[in-house]
Amino acid sequence: MDLSGSPLAEGRCAFPLIMPRPAWHEQQAELWWTATTEALRQAVAQVDPRRLAALCITHQRETFVPVDEMGHPLRNAIVWMDERCRSLLPELERICGGARIHQLTGKPLSGNLSLGKILWLKHNELEVFERTF
Repeated sequence: MDLSGSPLAEGRCAFPLIMPRPAWHEQQAELWWTATTEALRQAVAQVDPRRLAALCITHQRETFVPVDEMGHPLRNAIVWMDERCRSLLPELERICGGARIHQLTGKPLSGNLSLGKILWLKHNELEVFERTF
């Protein structure tokens, strides 16, 4: 963007969406860095470097990946639109309270919040949950 808010450059890099089951959506987190650097290359190539003051990088909502102490992914990332934890909503309501979650985050309790996906990991991939830093 220039100082008036008009776009100057943009970079994008797509990578695959993995769907191991219906309503499950994952990505290989290792590809995030590759895609980020490619998108940055594209954007920076469109601007005179002397005019470059800042870069903005965005992400997709509730996408996350559990990592070890070195920051290495322990499994595929679980993408924001993943709904694998929908069946755990009553447990989340009991543990956290839906109204409280909404008050703290501005989002109602739903099947695509990271909190539910973390609980899903605890129930279904305990080794990953316990190794997460």
